[in-house]
Amino acid sequence: MRCSPTLRVRGKNRRARLASVVVTLLTLAACSSGCRVLRCKTTEENITAARSLSLQGMDAQQKDRWDQAELLYASAVTKCPTDERARCGYAESLWRRGAQQEAVAHMEQAVRLSGDDPERQVQLGCMYLSRGELNKALAASKKAIAANQQLPAAWALRGDVLRAEGDRNDALASYHRALSYREHYPEVQLAVAEIYSQQNRPDRALATLQSLGDHYPPGQTPSDVHYRQGLVLRDLGRFYHAAQCLARATAGGQSSPDMLYELGRTHLLAGDVTSARLACSSALTGHPQHAPSLALRAELDGQQIRMAAAIEPRQF
Repeated sequence: MRCSPTLRVRGKNRRARLASVVVTLLTLAACSSGCRVLRCKTTEENITAARSLSLQGMDAQQKDRWDQAELLYASAVTKCPTDERARCGYAESLWRRGAQQEAVAHMEQAVRLSGDDPERQVQLGCMYLSRGELNKALAASKKAIAANQQLPAAWALRGDVLRAEGDRNDALASYHRALSYREHYPEVQLAVAEIYSQQNRPDRALATLQSLGDHYPPGQTPSDVHYRQGLVLRDLGRFYHAAQCLARATAGGQSSPDMLYELGRTHLLAGDVTSARLACSSALTGHPQHAPSLALRAELDGQQIRMAAAIEPRQF
């Protein structure tokens, strides 16, 4: 059976319309694909730029150029808001400037973007702790420990929070856990020594400080370690050795009046009045109103008057 001309025309029209629809759909698909490619390309470019800016920001931080680092990290975050390294660096720079609330907000973002990375949790927890938000800091330490039980910084953070809460025993346990994973951990070892001193356990405090000092090359032990050793030795009644440690702690010329006062007080306990007076004078030279040093000077003057009176010949 042959088709009529009308039917052939209608068939041609339908095929033309169908071809037009197909072309339109293919065109739209091509455009959509092109847009996706463009978007992907733009995103990749932004990610690359953000990483480059972050590396420059890190270099600026290491050179102590914090203002420059903040600008670089801010640009990196603008380029790629989902880059957790840029967020973290920006938070650190803001914190350094004193913009704590803004820094915490960006560090919280960095933690989320990192998938709750335990090291990022510790950084955030330390910020919480500095702001006195102990509950949040403790929660951050717990999350970090749950993610990595062998992360020393997480246990150290937990110890710092517990210590701030007044729980010395549990803080001590956390600190020792941190030291089991990192033997040389000065901040933790100093905290442990201080807790032992507060618990009237000077022998343990001294052993901790000596272990810390043994990790430094000769002549490179920090003054703070010498200072604390001197105070503990004094608590043990070893005044001569205590004075030696305190003298090493104050030898750099940048000593605080409190350190010089403690040196003078220890020299006096060791029976070295001359050295005690020299240390006291050094403390008062830069800080003439330093109350403990003024009291020590008065004590030394009084002792000198009593000694002079004791050896003065009697008048008959």
